[in-house]
Amino acid sequence: MATVKDGPIVAPTPGHSGRSPSGISIAIVTLMVIATLKLGQAFVLPVVIAVLLTLMLSAPVRWLQKLRIPERFAAAIVVFGALGVFVGGATLLASPAMQWVASAPETMAKLEAKVRRIAKPLSALQRSADRMQQATGPAAAADAPKTVQLATPGIFARVSLGTVAAIPIALTVVFLTYFLLANGPLFRRKLAGLLPGQSELTRREHLLGQIELAASHFLMTVALVNTGVGVLTALALWAVGVPSPLLWGLVAAVLNFVPYLGPVVTATIIALAALASFEEPARALLAPALFIVIHLTETNFVTPMLLGRHLPVNTVAIFLGLLFFGWMWGIPGAVLAVPLTVCVKLVCDHLPALAHVGKLLDN
Repeated sequence: MATVKDGPIVAPTPGHSGRSPSGISIAIVTLMVIATLKLGQAFVLPVVIAVLLTLMLSAPVRWLQKLRIPERFAAAIVVFGALGVFVGGATLLASPAMQWVASAPETMAKLEAKVRRIAKPLSALQRSADRMQQATGPAAAADAPKTVQLATPGIFARVSLGTVAAIPIALTVVFLTYFLLANGPLFRRKLAGLLPGQSELTRREHLLGQIELAASHFLMTVALVNTGVGVLTALALWAVGVPSPLLWGLVAAVLNFVPYLGPVVTATIIALAALASFEEPARALLAPALFIVIHLTETNFVTPMLLGRHLPVNTVAIFLGLLFFGWMWGIPGAVLAVPLTVCVKLVCDHLPALAHVGKLLDN
């Protein structure tokens, strides 16, 4: 309908309803991205891991390039060298890991006996409560239906099936990481060309380089810190006599990527391993106590010194990121939650259109 404003008739702009659809569009796009990440986990997760590894390993590749080693050869040295170290470490730890898996029933029986001995007063109280419940409760029916429990695959079968299923995913991650490192500048130019605004292609390519450098610095620093935590944990457990200290050091290094929950789980695992290995409860509690000292030192002194006073994102964002990526991808998502949240924050900081999101995530 035409509008009269003190003179000429002004027709409304075709297709304009007076309301901006940008908010609804952003919400729809966000939901579509979340659904894609959730439903396409089998494809998306290896790609995300490869991108994070590319950011982490880009610094050694740049260092080799300064020595006048071609980019493709530098990428091959770094990727397959890291793969060799990983395979060597896995081979070294395979024997103690399988021993712990094989002795799991016996270990659990020992733990149950020791916990029962420690909690003997509580057990007596529980038995009294059970007797009272049996005395006052209804008698069990003689013709109660019998239950049949189907046999489930053993732990060795599950581990074997999981290992076989992980081989193609691991190969995908390795080769995709190599191709991304070997074609870093080309891939950056292609990605910058996909963004709107062809006249600003050089600036966008430089922007992507800045994001890559910032994310690479963070990921490499966190990886080195967590490796240090694993090494110190292994040395501490070796000093107090806990069997397979290298295995528990690896567990500490990996779980240290998971904020809040990871160190708690690590301390619990170390406490159970020590309790199963030692007869004296005081000596068993020394092992998790040493890990807690290492963790507190890393959290309050080492990491703030290397990354600044705090992480680039606030604690609420880290916790929400842990919930979100853990819900999407399970345990792998929880391990990748902090690096992914930090990368999202760095991208928002460098893009003016998302600067308000970066401020929301800032510490």
